[in-house]
Amino acid sequence: MRTKLDAVSGAAVLVTVLAFSATAPLTAYAAAPAFALAFGRNALGLCTLGPAFLLARRREVRRVFSGQRGLVRGEQRRAVLFALAAGTALAAHFATFMTGAQLTSVAMATGLVATQPVWQALIATAQGRRPSRAAWTGLAVSVAGAVVASGADLGTGAAAVTGDVLALAGAVALAAYTALSEQARPDVSTPMYSVLCFSVCTVEMLLLCLVTGTSPVTFTAHAWYALLGLLLLPQLLGLFSLNFALGRAPATAVSVLLLLEAPMAALVGRLWLGQLPTAGAWPGLVMIMLGVAVVVIGDARRAPAAADPPGHGRAGLHTLLQHPILAPAPAEDVHDGIWRDARLGRLTEAERTIRRSENHAVRSHGAKSAEATHWIEVRAHVAHLTGDGRLAVRLWLSAARFHAEATRRDTVRTRLCLEHAFTEWRRLDDHAVACELAPALRQMYASHPNDPREHRRWSGGVREIDAHLAARGLPHAGRDPGRGRRSPSEPAVPPSPGPRA
Repeated sequence: MRTKLDAVSGAAVLVTVLAFSATAPLTAYAAAPAFALAFGRNALGLCTLGPAFLLARRREVRRVFSGQRGLVRGEQRRAVLFALAAGTALAAHFATFMTGAQLTSVAMATGLVATQPVWQALIATAQGRRPSRAAWTGLAVSVAGAVVASGADLGTGAAAVTGDVLALAGAVALAAYTALSEQARPDVSTPMYSVLCFSVCTVEMLLLCLVTGTSPVTFTAHAWYALLGLLLLPQLLGLFSLNFALGRAPATAVSVLLLLEAPMAALVGRLWLGQLPTAGAWPGLVMIMLGVAVVVIGDARRAPAAADPPGHGRAGLHTLLQHPILAPAPAEDVHDGIWRDARLGRLTEAERTIRRSENHAVRSHGAKSAEATHWIEVRAHVAHLTGDGRLAVRLWLSAARFHAEATRRDTVRTRLCLEHAFTEWRRLDDHAVACELAPALRQMYASHPNDPREHRRWSGGVREIDAHLAARGLPHAGRDPGRGRRSPSEPAVPPSPGPRA
């Protein structure tokens, strides 16, 4: 990953800005009901991307239809509820923003909806996360800019002011969508989350069309062209180019450059539609962009240095203008927060952070990668900190098994995990639990390659395992039946409860 914005990632961001800036001009050009356009855009997106998402999770889908597992696992129900609510917020965003874009100028609609990070900071405040002084300053500047710009539209009629208010409501709805997504994404895979959000948004936009008496499919030729443009540009090209840019450049740099969407949309609106904001609106638009930039940059500086690594899709309290296909990525170095939450008894918060990081590692590197297995080890450390020795042993054995079965077998990591498991096992006070776990521990040692030079150091541990097995009347073969020699056990160095180096 690169830590600076190079020419290739810069070009990708430029393509993203061009694609996203076409949203408001295409909506205004269509001259069709905004609800119908929003329904058509999401329905086409669902039909286009939905099969690809389901194909990416074809094994899971196959298990669902064969009855091997339910559609939603028990631990996912809360996350699915948040995903359904996020789909509703996304529908509200499309309904308000696309309606506002037809009532006010393209530049005003795009500039006002760009205040999403500001409202995101307010939501974070309500959740107990204190924004920085820079964030509060940027928020005040942006709100003042919105007041100035909207006040300038008073002279152009009530419709323009209504459009401004709706565009601002679209920004608030987008911030709500992002906050709800943050709660849902750690427990739901990206394909499942995307299909859920698209489906909920599409159904709700269809209901809005039916309630308001709007035909959802009757369009003029211009409207069909605009709808196709909305699908190809912001829905497909914009999102994929943004994903590409986030894989190469810091998220803060990308998010600041995305603020160019507003002036770019104004330029497109001027050249294509002949629209131009009033002279009094320009200072307000400039204030909005400056305020949002202050929020983005100030919040990123306040976050820990590793909270904005290259290739991650979020920075600090605010999140990039998110879409179901964009999965919020975790901060790279979150271990200190996990240890703090575990020591303070905030196990739910610690588990949520671990799960978010683990899911990101699985998506980026694979389920059996060392990066994903590391989060099993982190769970084992948390179990140690909370005094759950039984769970710690099981997790260390699971991590050892993953390392042993990896494509590139990591003998050192496997042995280290076994050392941790054995040390936790020796500390168990419950004899029944110790005997319950002994066979699995003994089996892992028997299957792990032994170094004859370390035989003396490890033989005492093997005898201790066998003593527990014998006390319970279980087989305890003191020698590895497959190799005709003893297996290692006794660790040389006790494990540290902190993160791995």
